[in-house]
Amino acid sequence: MSTYYQPSNKFSPLAFIHFIVACATAIPILALIYSYAIWYIPFPYINFFITLGFGFGIGWVVQKLAIRMGKVRNDKLAFFLGFLGALIGLYLSWAVWVDLVINAGETYGSDRIGISVSNIQFMQVLELALQPGVLFELMGQIMDVGVWGFRSATVSGWFLGLIWVIEALIVLVVGTIIPPNQSGEPFCELNQKWFQAKQLPALSYLDNRMREVTPLENNDFEALKEISAVPNPTTENHSLFTLYSNKTNENYLSVQNRTAKTNDKGETKFTDDEVVTHLRINEEFSDFLMTFSS
Repeated sequence: MSTYYQPSNKFSPLAFIHFIVACATAIPILALIYSYAIWYIPFPYINFFITLGFGFGIGWVVQKLAIRMGKVRNDKLAFFLGFLGALIGLYLSWAVWVDLVINAGETYGSDRIGISVSNIQFMQVLELALQPGVLFELMGQIMDVGVWGFRSATVSGWFLGLIWVIEALIVLVVGTIIPPNQSGEPFCELNQKWFQAKQLPALSYLDNRMREVTPLENNDFEALKEISAVPNPTTENHSLFTLYSNKTNENYLSVQNRTAKTNDKGETKFTDDEVVTHLRINEEFSDFLMTFSS
């Protein structure tokens, strides 16, 4: 029996059904919201975070609907579905955005910053989405002339194309890396359910003796009997224990050490260090940890 949890690389065929549902419902809604947001918020710096949020939203939807509900324990499939979902979301957002350009009306604002009022026509968006050749041709024309400006200059040509490429990479990368976070989580092949994850309250920061891996791998938790709850985990060094359990009395443990540092602004930031990830532990070890459960 392995000391650490290893995914079986299996998946349910229902994962593809859940993925199609996500691509037909949640992802188009996210694409619509994203396109309207970057159209009506003319601030490049804010749009960067909106783009990050769009990629995260797609990744989260694929993770919850396709990976978790589809019981995907295969990292490669999770990566692929995440990438495909992000690609579909990105393409739909282009169709919506181009339609906003087509239907642009009155412009309000100043020479430095302004907004063009626009709304999509659903059938027009659908036609654009179903005709990629037309969509990309229109995007090429838009790139030649530009539709928005920065510091009184119209952004167009290769510079606008570069911005689109950067936005696309952000969405694709973020949307792709999120779903595998679920596929690697402990899953019970016997009852076909994900293990229940429980994060314990913040506990004492683990010193070198406490964090020795070999004793932990042998279910020797004697050194951990010195740990206690940390009263101020938002500002102090501490450790995070996540316990995974199921009805067959299997248990896994992940532990992080979190080191607090104060920056120049007086804000506390944490550096995380993985001690163990999905380590198999026995019932006695699990019962000991549950004494810290709130």
